[in-house]
Order: sequence, then structure tokens, then C-alpha cells
Amino acid sequence: MADPASLAAISGTLELVNKSVDLVRNLRKKGDNELTAAEMRNTLIDLLDDLVEVKSEFVSLKAVLLSKDEEIRGLKAKLEGKQEPKFDGSLYWKEGDETAFCPVCKENEGKLIHLNYWGGSQDYSPCWLCKVCRNEFKV
Repeated sequence: MADPASLAAISGTLELVNKSVDLVRNLRKKGDNELTAAEMRNTLIDLLDDLVEVKSEFVSLKAVLLSKDEEIRGLKAKLEGKQEPKFDGSLYWKEGDETAFCPVCKENEGKLIHLNYWGGSQDYSPCWLCKVCRNEFKV
């Protein structure tokens, strides 16, 4: 959603454009025969003033859009960083996810495969098992 200042600037610019278009329409309707040189000159001066102001508003809007684009790129980079799993030296983990991902599948295939946790027994220590590549990772 656009901020109120941007919406106001856009609205003001559109009003200036509409006013300029109306001035040109009036010039066309009246034609050279009905307008005196002074009226024509004054109307053209008004039109030029409005167009200069429109140009200035568009420069301001362009700056706002560039700023918003930069902000969006920064937020996307942050989001991608949060979604990308982090490697702890043996397994991959995503923030907020308590199940590890297989490092072999991630590094070889680029696939994020959740590992299954096995609590172990008297003879075996707890570990994470990958159901895809069949590797096991000791805890």
C-alpha cells in the first residue's frame, strides 16, 4: 500500500495534468480567431507553468519510487536470508524449524529434505536419518 505522501503527490500531479489538458482543449475550441494575442500568450504561460510543475512532481515521484524499490530489494534480501537454511557444521537448519535437513541432499542436489530423528537404543546412539539418500548423522 502506498504511503499518504506518495498518494497525495500522485493526486496533485494528476490534477495538474488534467488542468493542462483542459487549457489545451480550450485553446483548440476557441481557435486563433477568437483569442487575442494577449489571451493566447497568458494561456500558454499558464500551460507552461503547469507543465514545469508536472515535470517537477514526476521527478519527486521518481525519487520516491527509487527509494521504495531499494526498500523492497532490502526486504527481499532479508526474507531470503531467513528462508535459507543455516549450516551448523553437520546439519542444515531453518529458523523456527526443529527438524534438521540433510546436508548431502542439500549440497549434492540442492534439495531440502527433512531428516527423521531416531532416539537410539542401548547399542546405538541417537541420530538423524535421511529417507532419500539413506545417510545417517550422529547427534
